[in-house]
Amino acid sequence: MKPAKTPSRKARWRRLIAASLRDGWIVFRDSGIWLGLWLLLWLGFTLAIWAGTRPVLAFNQALYQAFSQMTLNPVPLPEPWWLQVLFYLAPALNIILLARGALNMGILLFDKRNRREAWQMALASTYRDHIIVCGLGKIGYRVVGQLLASGCDVVVIDAHNDGPFHELVMGQHVPVIIGDARQPELLHEAGLRHATSLTVVTGDDLTNLDIALTARELHPDIHIVMRVFNDSLASKLSSAFHIQTAFSTSALAAPTLAAAALGRGITNALYVAGKLLSTVEITVARDGIFDGRLIQTVENQHDISVLYRRGRNGEDLRPRGDERLSSGDQLVIIGPLAAINQIQTLNKPNAAPHAPYRL
Repeated sequence: MKPAKTPSRKARWRRLIAASLRDGWIVFRDSGIWLGLWLLLWLGFTLAIWAGTRPVLAFNQALYQAFSQMTLNPVPLPEPWWLQVLFYLAPALNIILLARGALNMGILLFDKRNRREAWQMALASTYRDHIIVCGLGKIGYRVVGQLLASGCDVVVIDAHNDGPFHELVMGQHVPVIIGDARQPELLHEAGLRHATSLTVVTGDDLTNLDIALTARELHPDIHIVMRVFNDSLASKLSSAFHIQTAFSTSALAAPTLAAAALGRGITNALYVAGKLLSTVEITVARDGIFDGRLIQTVENQHDISVLYRRGRNGEDLRPRGDERLSSGDQLVIIGPLAAINQIQTLNKPNAAPHAPYRL
């Protein structure tokens, strides 16, 4: 799977311009009936002048006279009475057709609210190397937020046209296409052919599977991440349907809930090689057992890892082991639950007075 690209401001402007051009073409195409009627009026009026004028005019002269009369640049009235009637009617019909066509085009072009679906599709058509998220419920909304925070381009497909998160997501410049993602046409509209990944997080296992299989048929190389509720189904999908990643939400949530029940302050938990590891945020206590100690010493003695540190000198994701901890440092650590509980117990003010920089 190719990594998603981080969109720049310039790229977003290019995308907006491209979407506007595509949308403008659609508007022009949908308004073509009025242009066709106008051309038909012009041609018919030209033929009437050509047939009824004496001496007979050349066709290009008749064409010019018809255009002049229609655009309120009058030419001398011809002799036949029926042609004189047309000379009066043609400008009026021309004004009606032009006004109706301009009004129709203006509504289609500028009323983005009533044409939201068409505009969202036009915007989605400009995306490349993006991630498609199917389902915009609570989990889908969180997934979109995490992807945007990581700098990824996202296109959303949701079956509900009145979802509570639509406005929030579109407010972050994310196209939201309304419809059934099981339909191949809708996946094409979302740019499946140019996407790097498809994340399926609706609230129904069969719907999720149907979407994933349709996407696999249309784009055999697409990377698919799928939410399922059935644990046994999740384990079978990868081998049976070549869906690389299928997650059971209950299986993902259970370790965190269990760890939180056993220890305070647990923010997350996961299984690694069959072992339950938990993460917790702590603040190094003044004159506590960790104040002034090397990070690598704390990690080795207590079987934990420091993932993040924020102190007086700023923040550091995965700090070096030769750095010393100071009181007030905020840490995110990961390790077995027993080690986490021990850390929380020992991290107390004046728990073990010691020299400022002991190992």
